[in-house]
Amino acid sequence: MLPCLWFYSKDRIARRNGGLVLAQKPWKLDLPEMILFLGMGAAFSQYANMFVGLLQSVLNYQEYQETMDQMTSGKSMWFLILSMGVIAPLAEEIVFRWLIYLRLRDYVRMGAAMVISGLIFGIYHGNLAQAVYAGLLGMFFAYFLEISGCLWSSVLLHMGANIWSLVSPDLVSWMLQKNPMYILIMLFALILILVYGVPYFQARAKGRTKRVL
Repeated sequence: MLPCLWFYSKDRIARRNGGLVLAQKPWKLDLPEMILFLGMGAAFSQYANMFVGLLQSVLNYQEYQETMDQMTSGKSMWFLILSMGVIAPLAEEIVFRWLIYLRLRDYVRMGAAMVISGLIFGIYHGNLAQAVYAGLLGMFFAYFLEISGCLWSSVLLHMGANIWSLVSPDLVSWMLQKNPMYILIMLFALILILVYGVPYFQARAKGRTKRVL
C-alpha cells in the first residue's frame, strides 16, 4: 500500500502543477455522508449480487458461492469484518481507484477510465461470476470517487459493499424465519438509499470544470 500511496502523491502534485486538477484540497466528508456512502455500498452490493444471480447459468454462480464459503468458513464474523470489510477494501481502493483509475484519468475520459479500471478490478477477482460482480462495483466506486471529489468515498462504498456481503446471508435467513415481508422492506430501503444518495453526490459535481482528485 505504501508504494501506491507514494505514487499517488507524486501523481497528484504533477496533476496540480499541470492544471489537470483544481488546486483545492480534496473535499472532506461529514459523518452523515460517510454513513450514506456505507449504505450505498451495501445497496450496490445487494443488487449487483442479485444481477449476477440472474445470470448464474452463464456465470457459474455456484463456483462463486463456493469460493465465498471457503473464504469465510471457520472464521469469526468480527475477524471477517475487520479483514474483508475494512482492511481489504482500503488496500484495494488505494491500488485500483487512487492509483490505476486516477492515472487512467490523466489520459482518457471518465467513462473509459471507469470501464477499464472496472475490468481490471474484475479480472483481479478470479472466476467469471466474481469478475462481473467486482467489475460492476469497481465502475460504481470510480464514478463516485470522481464526482464526490473525496478519496474516502470509494473506500467507504467498498467497505459497505463487503460488510453487507458478509452479514446479509445471516440477515436474510433470519428474515425468512420471522417474516418474508422483511426482505421486501429491506430491498425497498436499499433502493431509497440509492434514490437519495446518487443525486446528492451528483450535485457536488455540478458547475465543476476540472477534477478535484
